[in-house]
Amino acid sequence: MRYINHYIALLLLLMILRSNFLLLSLIALLTACTSTPFTELNSRNNFQLEQGSNFKIQLNKDSLPVEMDPILIENLGDAAKSYLEGIGHQHSQNASLIIDVSVTTKDKVKYDDFRFYGYPMYRSYFYEPDRVNSVPEFFLRISISDKESDKTLWTGLTKWRKGSSYAPNDLPAAEMLVENLLANL
Repeated sequence: MRYINHYIALLLLLMILRSNFLLLSLIALLTACTSTPFTELNSRNNFQLEQGSNFKIQLNKDSLPVEMDPILIENLGDAAKSYLEGIGHQHSQNASLIIDVSVTTKDKVKYDDFRFYGYPMYRSYFYEPDRVNSVPEFFLRISISDKESDKTLWTGLTKWRKGSSYAPNDLPAAEMLVENLLANL
């Protein structure tokens, strides 16, 4: 009879540990799924876009890097236009507010100097003392400027890497990235 109580206590302990592990796993999954991409925002005099204002979209298609797909920037411009029209603003070719959508790329250099405290066992590559990798990062900047005063009123920046879940590979992904940036407007 005494052994049965030990087994019951052990089973209850295992059930508690398992439920805590499942709860911890669920919390980790939710925090990983609800993360947002990198954003930097700046505004002049706490600028807010007035309801019903007219805007014009400008794209930097002429100075687009070779690595960038021109369809990508068109998708980003369409996503910005549809988002702003969806919240009550009007698109007009002769508007005084200019929404400038620009995309650029920059190589991030990673230097692996192999600082380790033991013998480099189980490495899948040969020992190279100055191994340098470059990872391309893509930047999206959306700026709102006033044509009459020739000043930038609001700007937002976000970045992603190739293969990232935030990369705007198609129109719905571009809409999500632009919405995340313009929601702070």
